[in-house]
Amino acid sequence: MTDKELIIKIKNGNEPAFDTLFRKYYASLTRFAMMFTKNEDSADEVVQSFFVKFWNQKDDLKINSSVKSYFYTSVRNTALNFLKKEKTRNIYEEKNEPEAENETLDIANNKFTEIYETAVNNLPERTKEVFVLSKNEGLTYKEIAEYLQISTKTVENNMGIAFKKLREMLMPYKHLIYK
Repeated sequence: MTDKELIIKIKNGNEPAFDTLFRKYYASLTRFAMMFTKNEDSADEVVQSFFVKFWNQKDDLKINSSVKSYFYTSVRNTALNFLKKEKTRNIYEEKNEPEAENETLDIANNKFTEIYETAVNNLPERTKEVFVLSKNEGLTYKEIAEYLQISTKTVENNMGIAFKKLREMLMPYKHLIYK
């Protein structure tokens, strides 16, 4: 099946067609994004952000060039916007935080991030998947339900479980957040 045929199916909401294009281009687009971001995690974030936006705007897609060209141009633009936001955020943070406090906060933040990621990874598999789609990918409960082919109520229940378990696991480390 050609990319153009897959795009037609995606416009009709065909998730397997989307998955096919995602798998076909994900690795090469991530390598391409790294040319801009110089960071694998940021490149990954850029490409995932592009694909989420691509899916959410599937009804309005107008691709006048090849699909590959459209993807690379879109990822380039997404990466440049990401870098612009990152630069603005860095300038703001530098102006608003003293250096010594930054160092202390960085250490606490790194420690908390490590603890948080461990806690998320210890969630039950489906609960973790729902939580990551909501919090990391920014999907709504309805979008998650459609993507995972489960009910919105199941998504809500899994999010409730995630919050409860994370609260329990993170409570001993509240001193890293509150002083």
